[in-house]
Amino acid sequence: MLIMNPILIIKYQLYLLQLENYELGRYWKLILKKGYFRSKQPLRKELVWTNKTKIIFLISVILIGAGKIIAFQFGFFAVILWLVFALLSLPLFFTIALVSIIPVDLTIKKYLIGKAKKIIKSKEKLIIIGIAGSYGKTTMKNVLTTILETHYKVLATPESVNTSVGIARWLLNKFDNNTEILIIEMGEHYKGDIKYLCSITPPDIAVLTGINEAHIERLGSIKTSISTMFELVENARKDALIILNADDENIKKNYKGFTEGKNISFYSYKNDALVKIKIKNKKFDPRNLVWTFDADSLGTLSTSVLGEYILGHIINGITVSKYLNLNDKEIKMGIFRIKPVEHRLQPIKSNADILVIDDSYNGNPDGVMESIELLDKFKDRRKLFITPGLVETGDKAPEVHQEIGRNLAKVATQVILIRNSVTPFIEKGLAEGNFDTSQIIWFDTAEEAHQALGGILKPNDVILFQNDWGDQYV
Repeated sequence: MLIMNPILIIKYQLYLLQLENYELGRYWKLILKKGYFRSKQPLRKELVWTNKTKIIFLISVILIGAGKIIAFQFGFFAVILWLVFALLSLPLFFTIALVSIIPVDLTIKKYLIGKAKKIIKSKEKLIIIGIAGSYGKTTMKNVLTTILETHYKVLATPESVNTSVGIARWLLNKFDNNTEILIIEMGEHYKGDIKYLCSITPPDIAVLTGINEAHIERLGSIKTSISTMFELVENARKDALIILNADDENIKKNYKGFTEGKNISFYSYKNDALVKIKIKNKKFDPRNLVWTFDADSLGTLSTSVLGEYILGHIINGITVSKYLNLNDKEIKMGIFRIKPVEHRLQPIKSNADILVIDDSYNGNPDGVMESIELLDKFKDRRKLFITPGLVETGDKAPEVHQEIGRNLAKVATQVILIRNSVTPFIEKGLAEGNFDTSQIIWFDTAEEAHQALGGILKPNDVILFQNDWGDQYV
């Protein structure tokens, strides 16, 4: 059922434009996919009335008002026709409004980025750590921040700030003269984005966490993804320490073409031959949800972050910390303080000894495989997996999701799928893996699935919530 309220239609169209970061091409495509009118299905988020959104709305109102004045010359019926036309043509008015403010918008962005660059250039002793990759950036940022702040004054970009303007605004608002280390999570939508971010905050330490099919819809191909991610390496400072994930196949196969003459190091939780600091005696306790392991001269360490990949992140944290002259006591203290990042394999203990693992912010193939491996560690419990699949995997969607299904078939007791354009591929993969298809439960929306869990879950179950689709995906 569609909502025809004019105010809600206006807010819905502005919301769709905002979801696509004001990219007009993607906005118009989204209208074709989602339809012009909002359905009664609740939205996951709400429109945020930013200054840019307010200006677009105001210009559109002025345009519609001007048309109404002209239509008034032709009578009341002409006014009604114009208002109906305007309501049904909001994307056109929003497009005109957005195009009209581009010169001002670019000027403001240039001004903000210019001021941010001046701040960075004025701080000669400031150490900048840049983090890029298709996955693992936020967790890596959390690990490095937690360990390094036992010795230094550290400032790290918050969760959703990873674009040039976002980082510039954040620097202008949050940076102070006491900051010794700046940790920047560098996002990418298109080739050149990371290169540009490096021109604002050139890294002294560059960490590349991994490369896969995430965001391939925007980047176009895995080849472009590889060259885009390695922009971090190519545009770090000449004497920068470059640290690469040796567990990532796309990095291992391609790093030599981007690192000639660079000071490079590696990290790994699989003890890859390229890594100097090895992990020994690693063990996961599924009852207490703790990893224990030995590393370097630090003795036995532990962490409550569930994914095994965290061990590699900690190895990188040790590498960076020793490079920046932290002592063993400070490093161990920092490792002890590391906590799970919210919505990324975050454990939540519920009633009847049901363990909920919230991985709803994980939207990449490697992360999904890690979550399935984690689920497999709970040998004596029913294992449920709920997912809408992954977004922005482009023409790799069938391959990626069938592989997810085949791996799930080896581990899961029940699989709960949300109907959309990719979950049928997961179903196909499950069938290929000889999974009992009667244990696949379908729902039309995530909300319906969540409401039904009371009748599905049993005491001692483990359920993993993997990914959450935004309103721009179908």
